[in-house]
Order: sequence, then structure tokens, then C-alpha cells
Amino acid sequence: MAIGPQCELLKLQPLGLQHLALLQGAHWHPLRPRLQQLLLQQWPQRLNKLINRSASSPPVALVALHPTGGLAGLLVAEPCNRRGTCWRIDELLLEDGVQSRTDTTILLIREVIQRVPGALSWIARAGSHDTPVLAALREQGFQTLQQQQVWRLSNAEQLERCPQLPGQLKLEALNSTNSALLLQLELSATPSLLRQMQDLRREDLLDDARSGSLLLVDSQRHQAVAAARLLKRSNSNGVEVELSLHPAWSQLMGPPLAELLRQSCQPHWPISLRCEVRNQAGMTWLESQGAKALQEELVMARSLWRRQESPAVGELASRTLERLVGQLQPGRPVPGAMPWR
Repeated sequence: MAIGPQCELLKLQPLGLQHLALLQGAHWHPLRPRLQQLLLQQWPQRLNKLINRSASSPPVALVALHPTGGLAGLLVAEPCNRRGTCWRIDELLLEDGVQSRTDTTILLIREVIQRVPGALSWIARAGSHDTPVLAALREQGFQTLQQQQVWRLSNAEQLERCPQLPGQLKLEALNSTNSALLLQLELSATPSLLRQMQDLRREDLLDDARSGSLLLVDSQRHQAVAAARLLKRSNSNGVEVELSLHPAWSQLMGPPLAELLRQSCQPHWPISLRCEVRNQAGMTWLESQGAKALQEELVMARSLWRRQESPAVGELASRTLERLVGQLQPGRPVPGAMPWR
């Protein structure tokens, strides 16, 4: 796809302290604290990566600048796992006055992919009605994996109460000891293609979790049946919570699940959650708990498997994945997946 002449004049640079002064619009304000923290941690993270090869790579933040020095857009990406095989595009914002949103987005995505040559897979989210960004992602090889509804829960007033958890269930704070239980739960609740791309291990789940994250554990079977993982990244809708429910324990969608949310999120209101749009039971339950539906988002993915050492094997794997992903349409079930998120 040819880039328009105006976008060809844009300069792409790593985010620096001098760029923070350009973030004047109201839609940039929720992102400013995170960008400031990112810049402060940038060099310590790079040093830590040099010392400890197993540490996660630092995030990559890029800005697109007009020839006059004005800001056109910004992108933040970070690894999904310590090995850096899968990365996600966490933030992708453009100034309101940008004439070609699609072209500007394409430039930012191309640049960040080139700056992370070791990534085999990429994950991105975009509003289901954000046509320019969706067009840019598709032009760069991203295909839809999931369609989700974002919810905002302002407080715990309408959460169902559960004075006593049923049977052998108990709440445990997430830690390095029980993180293996969370990993097993995540593997059972995540669509198979997304699970393969993310390639998560227990340490990856811990790296991205805030204190306060809780597991609901069946003490007899030594199995996590539900979890509320508070993510370190946050947005304008508050702390993001990844709520997981084991497919075989759907009966917990009621007071026990509400109690899990209440105790994990007590000091962090408001919170935001995501739920698969085809999970009508989950959507109805969230609404009954006082959550308000916000935007719909598409989870999109791109595979770079063809960059592996064996071109024939990489090409075959890439074509197989693209064929499987291409069969998925928003609203269609994903084999083996629990449609909570």
C-alpha cells in the first residue's frame, strides 16, 4: 500500500522527554503518567536486560512528528512474555487533526515491527468502529481473533455478596508459589490460537500483575477455578482486571465470582474488564453487577513465523495459521475456548 505524500514527510522517533510537552489534548492526559513512568524506567530496564538475559525487554514507544515538529501520533508496544516471542501494541493514539489516520498508523506499526526483529507474533486491539486503524492493521497482516466488549465498574455497591464461599473453595493471593495454578487456568480459558501466539509461562503472568490479584482455588483438587488478575497497565477507565473462569465452573458466575472481584479490587475502583460478545451469560452478569458497557474491541493478531531459520517450515506454519485465523469471524465460536474474554 502506497503512503500518501504528507505521511512520507512524518518523522518517526523514539519517545523522549521533550515529546511530553506536545501531549496537550485532553485525550492524551490519561496516558501521560504511564509515558512518564516508561521514560524513567527505560534505562534501568535496558541495563537489567544486559545483566539478566531472562528479563523482559523494555517497552518500545514511538512518536510520529510533522516536519514542523508537531505531534501526529504515538505508539507503545511491549512484550507479552519474557522471551520476547510475542509483543502487543498497547497504545495507538493519533492527534485529532491528522489527515490520514490509516497511513500514519501504518507507518507507526511498520516501524515498531522493524525495531523488534525477534518477535514472532504480534497482538493488537482496536475499536470495532475505528475503520482507519482496523484498515491499517489488516494492511500489515493482522487478522481478527476475538470480538470483546469493554465494561467499566465504578464501585462494589451492586456486587453480589457471598458471606461464605461454597465447599472447599478459598481465596489466595497470587504469588510465585501458586502462579502455576493461574497458568493452568489461563490455558483452559484462552482461545487456542491466541494461547499459541502468546506462549505464556507462569513468570509472564506474574510480571504483569499488581498486588491484590487473587485466585479462587479448589483446595481438594489443588486447582484454580477463577482468578482476578489486576494488570499493571491502566487506562482512562481505571485499573484493568483480567477476570478468568474455568469452563467447568460456570456455576460460580454469581456471588462467588462477585466476592472474588470485591476483595481483589477493593482499593482500585474504578476498574475495567473485557468479555467476549458471544458470552451472553457473562455480559448479562456484568450488567447485573452495575458494570456499564463501553466500546467494542477487536483482538487482532499477526504471525511472523516465516522468519524462523527454516524458510519452508516457517512459511508452512505461517500459511496454516493464517488459514485458521482467516476462518474466524467475530461472533463465531473458537474451538476449545471459554468465551469470558
